[in-house]
Amino acid sequence: MSKRIERHLHEGEEVQYVERPSWLKYHKQLALSPLIIPLIDATMKKYTTHLVITNDRVLLRHGLVGDHSKAVRYNNMTTVKVHQSAMGAILNYGHIHIHTQTGGHADLVFQYIKNPIEVKKKIERRMK
Repeated sequence: MSKRIERHLHEGEEVQYVERPSWLKYHKQLALSPLIIPLIDATMKKYTTHLVITNDRVLLRHGLVGDHSKAVRYNNMTTVKVHQSAMGAILNYGHIHIHTQTGGHADLVFQYIKNPIEVKKKIERRMK
């Protein structure tokens, strides 16, 4: 497991599942891939972005030099939604929106996640 993920964990917290965004999230940079800079940028972003499901919460973290994260505990979650276009269903990617008790817009949004319905099930199994 990445040290970047480990430093976000609380004592006794265990990682259950880790996912990275699909390459489709970086389709604009990949379209310009004959230029080396967009390809390097897309690769760095893909491998430094993680959706982490632990036994206590769901965490989104990204960043290579800087470190940005946001987490929601299961007991604060109200709904988990999957948005999957027709193309997303064919290519098996989608967006996951996690809503909490505060209401309003989604508190965590994971874009272009592979197997979004399976990931949603993993999160919902831990919500009580």
